[in-house]
Amino acid sequence: MAPSISVVTVTLNVAPVLPRLLSSLRKQTDRSFDFILIDGLSTDNTWQLAQEAKDLVTASLHEADCGLYDALNKAIRRVRSDYYLVMGADDTLHPDAIENYKKVAGETGADVIVAGVKVGDRVCHRFYPKRGWLGHSAMIASHSVGMLIRRNIHDVLGEYPMRYPVLADGYIIKKLFATPTVKVAKGHFVAGEFSSDGLSNRSLVRALCETWQIQLDTGERPVVQYLLFQSRLIKNLLKIVGHS
Repeated sequence: MAPSISVVTVTLNVAPVLPRLLSSLRKQTDRSFDFILIDGLSTDNTWQLAQEAKDLVTASLHEADCGLYDALNKAIRRVRSDYYLVMGADDTLHPDAIENYKKVAGETGADVIVAGVKVGDRVCHRFYPKRGWLGHSAMIASHSVGMLIRRNIHDVLGEYPMRYPVLADGYIIKKLFATPTVKVAKGHFVAGEFSSDGLSNRSLVRALCETWQIQLDTGERPVVQYLLFQSRLIKNLLKIVGHS
């Protein structure tokens, strides 16, 4: 049997962009997947859009949460499939994404499938498992859209940690690649389009600080990480000043 997949999305006031994601899910060549949507009490018509998408949504929740990863953990607790795929409300999947993910997962039996993603006008196929010393973003293209994860991995690694409000996925990525029993495979396809307007880009200073902390928490050399942190602050100085 082909492996089963759940697409999980957390939302908060995303009515202007959510229809694009829903449309991309409806266009999948393989429509055999679950779609779990967790909404943090949106005040626009996000929840109404979710309720109207009965042809897609297999499980949903509408309640207050303690942030992105609290909501994501709620979604993953509801996953009943073999794998899950995180999608931001402003991301989109290419029509053959689910089909391709299932194919690679079935052929390899891997716990994690890493695929290419499109970001703006650029297509990124980043897959460098040994570049963890540079941070999780140097290892793969994107956690959202570009990473299919076996659900029971969290029985070993735990949930997305709440101590990283912006980049808890970075910690999980580092732990996945550092766990010898976890098998990771590369999918030679582009899964979809990742929006660069996510929380980590809108909270740049916090993201840089959390990246540094994650590196220390996952055993990277402190002096090297301090130098990398300083160089990233300098590199992004104009953006930081512009957002202040």
